[in-house]
Amino acid sequence: MPRTSRAEKSLKSCNEDRISALPDDVLRHVLGFLPADEAVRTCLLARRWRYLWKSMRRLRINKIGRWGSSSGVFLTKFVSCMLLLRDPGSTLDEVEIEYERHFDDDHTWTSTWIHHALSCQAQVLTVKFPLHQFLVCYLDGPPLVSRYLRRLQVSDVTLKSNFLKFSSCSALEYLKIKDSNLETVSSVLSQSLKHLSIEDCYLKNDGRIRISVPNLVSLQLISCGGRVPLLEGMLSLETAVVRPQVCWKDCCLEGVAEGCCGTCANCCGNDDHNGGCILFGGLSRAKNLELTADPEMFIFRRDLRWCPTFSRLKTLLLSEWCVQPDLHALVCMLEHSPVLENLTLQLCEQEKTIYGMEVEENPGLMEKPAAISGYLKTIEVKCEEVDNRVCKVLKFLSTFGIAITIQRTNR
Repeated sequence: MPRTSRAEKSLKSCNEDRISALPDDVLRHVLGFLPADEAVRTCLLARRWRYLWKSMRRLRINKIGRWGSSSGVFLTKFVSCMLLLRDPGSTLDEVEIEYERHFDDDHTWTSTWIHHALSCQAQVLTVKFPLHQFLVCYLDGPPLVSRYLRRLQVSDVTLKSNFLKFSSCSALEYLKIKDSNLETVSSVLSQSLKHLSIEDCYLKNDGRIRISVPNLVSLQLISCGGRVPLLEGMLSLETAVVRPQVCWKDCCLEGVAEGCCGTCANCCGNDDHNGGCILFGGLSRAKNLELTADPEMFIFRRDLRWCPTFSRLKTLLLSEWCVQPDLHALVCMLEHSPVLENLTLQLCEQEKTIYGMEVEENPGLMEKPAAISGYLKTIEVKCEEVDNRVCKVLKFLSTFGIAITIQRTNR
């Protein structure tokens, strides 16, 4: 019998189509990692591949810019046809819509694609449109409806009307909104949501957005402009990071040194919050809490008038707002945190006055609070420089009889 050389065996092995030998489910999974247009093009490889793309469980509609200046028109036609030609009995696990918009784009199709994805039982949905100076993508219309959606990420869009009302999304647990505008949005509603992140967004409402997510576990409100949202009760809250921006609509023009006068509408309540806390009431069940803002942040000091008891709070991080213009805010937070174990103060270099107004030091605030937590174990102060203001804070903290760690930070 003639012997087959090693080179011939190697050549034969190279010519074998091992990928096509894989099960259909594996091939569909592999196709899900390709951009949607490339996945569809695999139908030209062989007869076996002709219809696989119609039932893949992940759609990635992105990188559309490589098709040139007419990509917007082509995208609309391509995606609409692709969705219509998919196997009607095939469900989706994940849908990702991400591309750079052009002047000829019709953003109204985006909402249609989103609702189609949800009708296919998509569990993970990502929508991202890198912002253009002259272009805005609106997500509007009726609330989303899905029993299967678990994770939603939205970025670089303008959200309007009822888009953030998730009463009909009973499985939604994770929501992230980034680099977006919330316009004419009155509330964020969800009974199922566990993790909420709103970062680098602008809340454009004249009124205050109400966030009602009673079963939330973790919350991030970071670098959000506009009026600070109203947080309702969150009994399961574990961790919260709140870092709002100063808004001229949230201020007291009558108070001293940007303090709370206690008589105007912003201090005592009006139609959008009816008195009481705006932020602290919803955060009062947190175990780990970060409250950082500029010294001019009015809402934090306003909420101290109705400061709730943080009955489960173990770890607390505060910034310079709590020691400007005096230590009243810091003392109040400590007195209302009966089981606090770890305290961190993150102090940037600041002037001794706010907006040029001198504030008299209250000697009584330099004494140890009577209601300080007996569980407090660690105190850490992070600062750029140990100036007079930091020395006063250290003098006050030294009355606790607990070792203080000082960490120098970069300017």
